[in-house]
Amino acid sequence: MNQIRIPEKEKSQLFFITSVNRTAVGSKLSEFVQKKLVELSLLETTESTLMFRYKLHHQEMEGSAMIHTWAADMEELQSDLVIITDINGNFKDIAHFEKLSQKWEGEFLDEISPKYSNHKEILAVMAEETSKVLKNKEQFLKTFVGYSTWRFFFQDWYRTHSAEEDKPLNLTQYFGKMDLPLNIHSVTEKETEKGSPVVIKNTAVLDKEKFDRKTFARMLKDLTNVYNIDASLEVDMEESYEFAEDGWLNEAEMFLQTAVSNWYSISSAHQIKRLSEEEKKELGQYTNKESTVS
Repeated sequence: MNQIRIPEKEKSQLFFITSVNRTAVGSKLSEFVQKKLVELSLLETTESTLMFRYKLHHQEMEGSAMIHTWAADMEELQSDLVIITDINGNFKDIAHFEKLSQKWEGEFLDEISPKYSNHKEILAVMAEETSKVLKNKEQFLKTFVGYSTWRFFFQDWYRTHSAEEDKPLNLTQYFGKMDLPLNIHSVTEKETEKGSPVVIKNTAVLDKEKFDRKTFARMLKDLTNVYNIDASLEVDMEESYEFAEDGWLNEAEMFLQTAVSNWYSISSAHQIKRLSEEEKKELGQYTNKESTVS
């Protein structure tokens, strides 16, 4: 048995995160690399919930499509959030949702619009869709349970982990409107050589019983205009999480690839590292005056 403790309140941590995404459909390729510096702190605990503050301090986005620039702007929109989880750390809600709408409807859209001056039609479509999501909290919250860097922080970490566990994971709207259901096999051990009291390693396979293969095949037909297409989906997932004695992640890696033969694939890779005290000083130029890093 391996226990991960709830971190101490009111002590912030800085994390450096790198994300790489690559989507290939035939000869068409879309990819981006994003690097960001984020701050996380535990604000409050109750008998049933934890309340975290998440803040983005700096990011760099290199993308091959306008949607990647938009994604970076949406990161800025969400740069200061209070996130509520259950007592184990599973995402439940965000506090003060109305503040996002107020920020969006205020000066934010006007501030980012100049960079889309040559793509006004695209801007109009993306702005309209964003407005819709910010009026639908249930839809907005779904963005926190996909395969993104939120997963580093908001899982059922704060409990006793058995040496081996099997559990389901449903990635909502992974393929557009389609979910990706997975079965995860988790191995937990102690890594004394690295000084990490708890290390969790995950692999996953497709849950074929829950996967809607007919709808997936129709989606592929719409993409390719080929009607006798093979919709056999291959899944490769590997994750490793190393926790420190104080309950915070020290470092972690996530990788997920889904592919159909050699003509359709989505690959996502994320890495995170908690900054040392020396690294915090070196990157201090990127943290703003409102930082509570200690």
